[in-house]
Formats: sequence, C-alpha cells, structure tokens
Amino acid sequence: MRELSVVIGLALVLALGSAHGQDLRAAQTCTRLGDDVSRLACYDAALGVAKPSAAQQSGVGKTDAQAKFGDNGRLHPDSKADMPKSLTVQIQQVTPLPYGLYRLTLENGQVWRTTQTDSALAFKANDTIAISRRVLGGYDISLAGRNASVNATRIK
Repeated sequence: MRELSVVIGLALVLALGSAHGQDLRAAQTCTRLGDDVSRLACYDAALGVAKPSAAQQSGVGKTDAQAKFGDNGRLHPDSKADMPKSLTVQIQQVTPLPYGLYRLTLENGQVWRTTQTDSALAFKANDTIAISRRVLGGYDISLAGRNASVNATRIK
C-alpha cells in the first residue's frame, strides 16, 4: 500500500513538473515579441490569465471608486475596490453643528461630518476642500492650499 502511494505521488509530481515546464517554455517564447500589447497577450495566453472586462479596460471603474471614496463598507458593502488616496472637491452646502463641528454637503453628493474642531478652519459654501485617507484609517479634511486639517467621517 505504501509503495502504491509513493508511485502515485511520484507520478503526480512529474505531471505537475511537466505542465509547469510547458508553461515556462510558452512564456519564454513571449519574450521575443517587441510590441508591449502583443507580449502581454502572449503571457496571458501562456499562463492562462483571464482578460479584464471591457469596463475595466476603458476606465469606467475610476468614477465608481471616487463615488465610494470615504465609504468603509457601511454605505456600499462591496466597496473593496481600489480607492483613491485623496479627493479634491467643492463644498455645496455647509451646516454648522454644535461644538464647532460641520456637516459638509459636497458637489458630488457625498455628505461628510467633521469629528474634530480647529479654529483655523471655517468651511464655507463653494470652498474647495481636500479629503485625504489616513494611513491607519479615517479621513482628514482640509481647505485646499492650507496645511490645517480636521478628522471627518462620511455619513452619506
């Protein structure tokens, strides 16, 4: 019984090695192609990589990623797409809240609430702001061209 399992295992290793060798030989032939697009298509075919959809190739997903910017999965549960690191946008409406906080309605339809106060920042309608994603999570909002920023959360 043990001999049979050794023979089966050896056959499996040889078969996988042969298939891997064929993939490498097919991929090596792609290196001779001079055109970048043709070479990439050759590698994809040799290694069995699926082609991206037409929507991904045309860049349609970029605006979708910007629309989901600031959403940590609460508003769009499937928002694990590549998000931009920052967003520059104009404020449409400012609602002052207690304790020096603000609710900011942006021209793209998003609504953000500041969670920190800074007397150096007074948001007004038609101001251009920059929203940046922090390394360890959360977001900062600053007036365009200013260094001061406050923490914020997207609420819509």
